Amino acid sequence: MKRMLLVAALWLAVSAPALAQTMIRYSNWLPVKHQLHAEVMVPWMAEVEKVTQGRVKFEILPKLVGTVPTQFDVVRDGLADMAIFVPGFSPGRFELVEVTELPLLADDPLVMAPAANALYVKHLARYNEFKGVHIASMFSTAAGHIYTAKKPMRSLADLKGLKLRTSLASNAPAMIALGTIPIQKGTNEIYELVTSGVVDGTLWTKEGPAGFSMVNGTLNHMLVVPGGLYNSILSLAINEEKWKAIEPRDREAITKSSGDALARAVGEAYSRADERGFQMMKAAGATIVTADGEFLASIRQVLRPAEAAWIAKAKKKGMPDPEAVLADFKADIAARQKALGSAR
Repeated sequence: MKRMLLVAALWLAVSAPALAQTMIRYSNWLPVKHQLHAEVMVPWMAEVEKVTQGRVKFEILPKLVGTVPTQFDVVRDGLADMAIFVPGFSPGRFELVEVTELPLLADDPLVMAPAANALYVKHLARYNEFKGVHIASMFSTAAGHIYTAKKPMRSLADLKGLKLRTSLASNAPAMIALGTIPIQKGTNEIYELVTSGVVDGTLWTKEGPAGFSMVNGTLNHMLVVPGGLYNSILSLAINEEKWKAIEPRDREAITKSSGDALARAVGEAYSRADERGFQMMKAAGATIVTADGEFLASIRQVLRPAEAAWIAKAKKKGMPDPEAVLADFKADIAARQKALGSAR
């Protein structure tokens, strides 16, 4: 009898299905200490492994697959299973999402990051601009302002003719409207471009110069534009086939941990980083000018056509009422700003 029970137990052990496990290979281009990686993505991956009881795991690949601007294609084509990509690095390709990059919308990551994800879910996902990947979350990092090496900016006249580095092609029309000359280059090139005099300065977030050790003698002047001159939008993408291979219960658990929850975590991380960076600029003795009064009014005036330009592109892409989409986005931002102000 004991022999029969032992044989039965062994047969069950051999014939029982193995625990289904999905390994997601993550192509990472962020420094290991960067707030988006260390404070958001690494904890998020740990949370996903926890809520799926280990059925979904992640491998952070030792090297970036492809280049930073090609991360969407890397994931879509299955060269990696997951990556963060920047839609703005592919000018003319993801034009509907450019609404989130418009100037003067919001300059608080706590507001803008979750608002961008909500807009995508409510209005943009249906147009399938990101065919071939599953968007786990969309979020902004932090709003962009202007830095220069040699002179402060107190009026539109001070901006005229400045050569400014920008990472997003969608920023070019606004920068030209302000009288500056946009030069699209990567963040890792800023120091050399500024110190060699190729550019006069750069568009960047409040946390940017501090994170790249450029607050002492490199970027000496900052123009803060309320609402921000742009917001850089990022998306966390998973290869569509890989996503479909995950069990439905685990896809549901991942979705709950992603989307709005992940966007909020990104907003919190960048809000902290922005404040740290801004305080470091002040401590370094940088000239910090906040546009207000007539200066801010003149900036708003020259940037007004940016919204009309996006509306025209959206209509060509088949969006029937982009004016309503933009109005809803602004209303959501205003509501979030009001709620955040009440909570503080």
